[in-house]
Amino acid sequence: MSIRNQIGAALVFAAGTFCAAQIASADHHVKSGTYEFVASFVTDYTVVEQSEQTVIGGPGRGTITIVKSSGGPWAEGSSATNVFVVHIKKSDVGMDLEASGAQTDSSGDKVFFVAKRTAGDTAVGGGGTGHQQITGGTGKYEGVSGTCEYTVDFLVDNRVIAVGTCDWQRD
Repeated sequence: MSIRNQIGAALVFAAGTFCAAQIASADHHVKSGTYEFVASFVTDYTVVEQSEQTVIGGPGRGTITIVKSSGGPWAEGSSATNVFVVHIKKSDVGMDLEASGAQTDSSGDKVFFVAKRTAGDTAVGGGGTGHQQITGGTGKYEGVSGTCEYTVDFLVDNRVIAVGTCDWQRD
């Protein structure tokens, strides 16, 4: 191959690499979007019965997978671990659930969230709908906030499935 062809091939390769890198990094600079997820986790709750209410608390651990995404840091098909601590008060008036947690993706970047729910139950066969706030993150999730709507189903052996849709924006 002549020197002229070698230089041409090198320039084409360099330009292609540059364009691919720009496309790959562009999603991390998207300012807003949506994603849908499915999550599976196991809980280890402690129940305390009181005279007028039942208090439930404890950890949950599992995974979350992005099943649809408009782009940005949540890539379609990506997964993360999910860990949270929940505090629930149940009475004749209803339920007040709040869970604070973090999701960690394969690159070690984290998303922080607070989930709240006032409808449904935590017993097997129970569940309900709730709202989740995305409160920040690290790495590619730094400066991100948003809201999610989710539905959760409680299964046997402390297993839980959740599906949801999120809207997010970057500061």
